[in-house]
This record gives sequence, C-alpha cells and structure tokens, in this order.
Amino acid sequence: MATKITILDGGMGHLLRRRGVEIKGAIGSMQRFLGVALANVDNKDLVRSCHSEYLSAGAEVITTNNYSCVPAAIELAGDGSWSVVGNAIDQAGLRAREAINFASSSSQVAGCLPPLHESYQFDRVAPDEELEDAYSQIVTRIAPHSDLLLCETMSSVREAKCAAVAASAAKMPVWVSWTLHEDGSGNLRSSESIGEAVRAVSGVKNLEACLLNCCSHESIVAAIPMVKQALEEVGRNDVKIGAYANGFVTVHAGSMMSSDGGGEYRDLSPEQYLSQVNEWIRLGCTIVGGCCGVFPEHIQKMAEELLQV
Repeated sequence: MATKITILDGGMGHLLRRRGVEIKGAIGSMQRFLGVALANVDNKDLVRSCHSEYLSAGAEVITTNNYSCVPAAIELAGDGSWSVVGNAIDQAGLRAREAINFASSSSQVAGCLPPLHESYQFDRVAPDEELEDAYSQIVTRIAPHSDLLLCETMSSVREAKCAAVAASAAKMPVWVSWTLHEDGSGNLRSSESIGEAVRAVSGVKNLEACLLNCCSHESIVAAIPMVKQALEEVGRNDVKIGAYANGFVTVHAGSMMSSDGGGEYRDLSPEQYLSQVNEWIRLGCTIVGGCCGVFPEHIQKMAEELLQV
C-alpha cells in the first residue's frame, strides 16, 4: 500500500499580496510583515478567501495567518501590546476555521508559532524567558482554533525548543519546522546541525512531525537524510518528516533583499515545484506543501498528482 502523503497549503503572505494587500520593506523585515498581520483585522474576508483558495486547490492542512502577528511587527502600527497582538492572532485563527467550516472540509488547521523577530535572523532570537512568555501567550490565543500547532521557520536550536515546549502544553499534536542555511550543508541558519535541532525537541511527547521550510529545495534535500537519521537515533520513528520550500531564490542568513523585491522570484512552475516535492517524498517525507512564493496553482498540481493513490 502506498504511503499516505499529507498536503499543506502555500504561502499566505504572497497570496495576500497577489490579492492586493500592500507588502513593502526588505524581505524578512518586520515592516514587510505588517500588512499581512493587519489583514486579519482590516480585511477579514480576504484572509478567509485566501485560505479557501488553498482548500479548493487540495490542501489538507492550512496554517493560520499569524506568522506576522508578533509585537515587533504590530508595534509599527502604533501599539504592539499583547492585547492588540492577541486580537490579531485570534482573528487569524477565526479566519482559518471559518474557511474550513464554509468549505465543509475535513482539512485541519495548523496554528502558527513564528519567530518573534525578523525571519532568518538567528542572532535576533530572544532570551529564553522572553521566548517562553511570548510563545505561551501565542499558544493560549491560537490553540482554541487549531487542530495542531506548527512551530515554523525556526532558525536556531534554542528557538525551536522553546516554541515546541510551549506548544506541547496545549496537549495537541506539535509540528516543528526549521529554516536552513543556503550553503548546502543541511545546517540551520545559525549553522547548528539539524541533527542537534531534532534531538533538542525529541523529548516533546506530542511531537508529531519534524519539517523543513522557508529555504531552497537544495538545502532541504541535504537535510532530510539527517533528520531521518536523528529521529532513528533517538528512537522517534513515530515522528513524520515534511518539507515546504520557497518558490524563489532565498535570502541568505544575515542579508536582506531590496525593498522592491528585486531578484526575489525565479518563478517555479507548478510542474517544476512538483518535481522537487517528488524528490522529498522519495527521501522519506510524508508531509509536503509550499512556503513563500508557492501559490494555489502549485498546491493544486501536487494534489492532482499525489492524491490519486
């Protein structure tokens, strides 16, 4: 019998931009995230509609649009207090759940636990006390809307462990996803090994999946065997492996692209992206989807090919 493959959605921020939400500032910066965060409150129907696009395309798991709902981003609009941030997170969860209910879908909602500062900037990861407090508040807000919790785009061992431990308190499945250095080593953006990262979260009892995201296909291919080996070494063969890459040339650790997005895309076609996904599956992934620059048409192509079994 063929192994069941679970299909995730694609990048919400890029889809919202395609649909008219203003996104400006250097890639990975807090300024760039602000419009996506505020859309949960200011453009609720559009956020729900974007989730619905991914569901119609065949996504079996959609991720809440609160990746950018952190104090460092929302304070740029004037108030980054947790009451304001928390409301934006609540609204993100509601929009995802509404999309599921409207579609009468059996798909699941993954509640997002994001980096608290700029993506890829491992040197900006907060002290443990701040991480523990912030992730606890995010979990309290997003878990009621979710079927599982996804700690995503983690750039260091410590960041991911703090997020995973906080997520585990909700007593629902926990997925942890790391972003990788683009040097082909399979290491994290922090240059720590992915094996060390997996071992650090392996003690989380409700850990259900280890994933790789928000980086290039080549980096993911290098890391998948290392994730598999680390899980075997710690006796966690019950944990699934997954991947969802970017659809464009990725920002290197410690750098930022221009605010106009110059050089951002390499425009992977749905067929090209599917070819990458098939390689991840051959290497052992059973959860696949897309990150930034991967749109409903890419997910639809995956679903057409992978859900026929």
